[in-house]
Amino acid sequence: MNEMNREMRRMSEREERLAKKADRNIGQFSGEKVSRLKRIANYILEVRTELKRVSWPSSDTLSTFTIVTIVTVISMTLLIFGMDFGFKNTLINILSFGE
Repeated sequence: MNEMNREMRRMSEREERLAKKADRNIGQFSGEKVSRLKRIANYILEVRTELKRVSWPSSDTLSTFTIVTIVTVISMTLLIFGMDFGFKNTLINILSFGE
């Protein structure tokens, strides 16, 4: 039963996507196709509308996250560099031990 519901939901979502795609290509009041330029303009307007709805972080939060990201990247770089250097020297010492 659960599997059938999932399949039905996927089919319904697919039909909605196809209907929405068809609506974008046809004019609102007539059957003519909408020009590419109008579709691009419509897309840009929709993007601007969505970006206005976004909950943007404050400058304090943004600077905190930036500092955390930079510190994490630097520390992981140093960790990987240290491990690579240590493994390389260990391998060289093991291979040159028999000489």
